Amino acid sequence: MHRLLIVDDEPVIVDGLMQYFQDAEQLELDVCKAYSANEALEIAMKTKIDIVICDIRMPGKSGLQLVEEVVVYWPSCRFILFTGHSEFEYVYKAIQSNVDNYILKTEGIEPIFKAVKAAVAKFDEESRKKDMLELAGLQMTAVEPLLKKEFFEALLYGENADDIWREWHFKGLTLKLDRGLPLLIVTGKVDAWDEKMSYTKKLDVFYSIQDLFAHHLSSLLIAEQIVHDHSDLVWFVQPVANTSKFVDPSGNTDWRGIVTYLKGMLETVQNGCRDLLGISLSFAVSRSAANWDDIRKEFDVLKAALKQLAFYGQVMAVVDLGMPDGLYKWEAGKPAVPQTAEFNKSLAALEKCLSTGNEAGAVGMTSELFGQIKSALAGNYLLGLEKYYLLLLAFVSHLNELNAHDKLSDDIRVASLSMMDLPVEWDNAESQFVKMVNSICFRKKEQVEKGENLLVERIHRFVHENMGADLSLARIAEAVFFNPSYLSRFYKQLTGRNLSDYINVTKTDAATHMLTNTQLKVNEIALKLGFESPSYFTAFFRKMKGATPQEYRDSHMLRK
Repeated sequence: MHRLLIVDDEPVIVDGLMQYFQDAEQLELDVCKAYSANEALEIAMKTKIDIVICDIRMPGKSGLQLVEEVVVYWPSCRFILFTGHSEFEYVYKAIQSNVDNYILKTEGIEPIFKAVKAAVAKFDEESRKKDMLELAGLQMTAVEPLLKKEFFEALLYGENADDIWREWHFKGLTLKLDRGLPLLIVTGKVDAWDEKMSYTKKLDVFYSIQDLFAHHLSSLLIAEQIVHDHSDLVWFVQPVANTSKFVDPSGNTDWRGIVTYLKGMLETVQNGCRDLLGISLSFAVSRSAANWDDIRKEFDVLKAALKQLAFYGQVMAVVDLGMPDGLYKWEAGKPAVPQTAEFNKSLAALEKCLSTGNEAGAVGMTSELFGQIKSALAGNYLLGLEKYYLLLLAFVSHLNELNAHDKLSDDIRVASLSMMDLPVEWDNAESQFVKMVNSICFRKKEQVEKGENLLVERIHRFVHENMGADLSLARIAEAVFFNPSYLSRFYKQLTGRNLSDYINVTKTDAATHMLTNTQLKVNEIALKLGFESPSYFTAFFRKMKGATPQEYRDSHMLRK
């Protein structure tokens, strides 16, 4: 929605144009008005203005002076000047001021409408071009790392590489790596943190480790790097194109040779971290090159290896999962890798469903998570227990957020859910969780509906209490702390009608009440309802009731 400001020192012109553009269904406009250049400037200082229609000759400050001052606040604002004068001097100055149109008042309303329509079209075209420029600008240094992190995070959570790459916001992303070739994955984890260290300080450590890795990495290798889940350092490594190094006798990439090199390089990084940063960290290197769609699976193995090292208290380790006689030989024979990333992804989906009140989705995700927990228990009791606690914590968090612990129905019995042991009867436990889903989603919907109803009530109250004041969309939005561009659409979505229609009906009801129950003159009623011009009020009332205010009053008196 675009905001139009109409400025003239003749109220009848301003009110007439305002009514015309409010009724123009072809254009979606939030229309504001001002009866002087100074009043218009006050509006522009606190409200975004897209298009200005103003008279050139006004007392105190001309339209051209207003143009110069408004563009200071809103450089992309479009201006349409109209006047009763056709002097070349004004036309020339208007052209110099980048004014879109110069219209004589004698030309009527149609040229003004066409000029506003053209200005709206220019805005839409500029917006399209801006979107294209922003898309191209995604390669800027400040944005590129964030997009890369989002891209690789999605891969680590198991998303399909081609599907991610097709999303529009990754189209401007430039990767060092060749997506047509496999890659090695290196994962690093700090062995122990200082308990007093803030997360900001930890980020500084992560960046320093990444700098050391990049500094010591051979120029024959390329790498992309991210910090995953605020705790895991991850590198994705490939050889540079057309290198004669790291090639086996058959002419294929010698991935094991790269792994051997990386282990030696990682030792140097570890020593640097110990000497320069005072920390120890461990690394794990993938068994061999992985395809892009297998990144999550390989990453799960690496994380499991580092987790087991931490369990036994080993530090400063470099784990090569591809060693045939190494400590982790058992990994190749295991029936399945603990799917921690898959569980986290499912848990995140559940929390999203609970947050939005999507009951069917939350029930489905709860059932899926219970299945994953039982599957994990079959291979690793402690891992299954950890996942159960994470699920329980997610529910407790949402219940606490809703402040619903004392309002749940008796059959939910949160306290009966074991906090230390796994459920004995899984079907019964899952049923209890589903009941919590029902309660949380019901309360969430109640909260949303209550909030929406309160917002509509606040809007209506503001309209009733400010009948004779500024009731522009921007002013109402400011009063209810809402985005002006979205308020009109949101209100219609909730009530089924336009906000402007509600304002018009409310003003009409107030006008009929004053006409039939008070002795106020028509011009006094007009002023009380915010109409600066009695003629504008008369035109408005005739449109709403099919009669002039005086005709309506007379007919009512006759009925009495």
